[in-house]
Amino acid sequence: MRLDDLARRAGVASTTVRLYQARGLLPGPRLVGRTGWYDERHLARLGLIGRLQDEGFSLAGIGRLLETWQEGRDLADLVGVERELHGLLDGRRAVVLDPGELAERLPAEAIAPDLMARAVDLGLVEPLPDGRLRVPDERFLATGTALVALGIPPAAVLDEWAHLSALTDELAGRFVDLFESHLVGGRELDDLDGARVAALGDALGRLRQVAGQVLAAALDASLARAAAARLGRLADGDDTL
Repeated sequence: MRLDDLARRAGVASTTVRLYQARGLLPGPRLVGRTGWYDERHLARLGLIGRLQDEGFSLAGIGRLLETWQEGRDLADLVGVERELHGLLDGRRAVVLDPGELAERLPAEAIAPDLMARAVDLGLVEPLPDGRLRVPDERFLATGTALVALGIPPAAVLDEWAHLSALTDELAGRFVDLFESHLVGGRELDDLDGARVAALGDALGRLRQVAGQVLAAALDASLARAAAARLGRLADGDDTL
């Protein structure tokens, strides 16, 4: 595929593809005459860069990570590593929609200009240069719509998302502290060989899964306690929730 086709499929601007090439994050195309041709491996790399950015990596940090993995390997070998890294980020699936498509997937009251502006501020929706909109995690569309369908106003859904994100950021930091303290042991990534880095990547993936299970179990227990207390007050004649 040509540059513009690659950019369109990846949901980024053509200038972004050129920037990644200039930064050494994306290999150059295969030249046939004066035309550069890209393939699925370039598309996979763009997807990986996007997902790492969603997770808070800077372009410089992504460059160092890819350089570590790519040392001694060619592009074909790196495809397998990229699949491993995608696995660590599994669960988040970004989608790119035009405004009409987004409107079809959200309740009418959720697409008011002020609410969309706040969704952008919270990082739930990202405007692209071509006028389309990128949703970094498609699950927000489903869960947000489900909450509104239950009767919760869209503004309240965004309020709760902002509050919840602050709480989960703190919890995530605690789990990362556990990882760094007990698995990495204070060593720098540059001090580790490729096999050890790969083992740590696998361990981080397992930690992510276990952390999700722990949080889900803790939330279930908290909801059960809170619901029992509220319903108990109703049974006693106290209708104040």
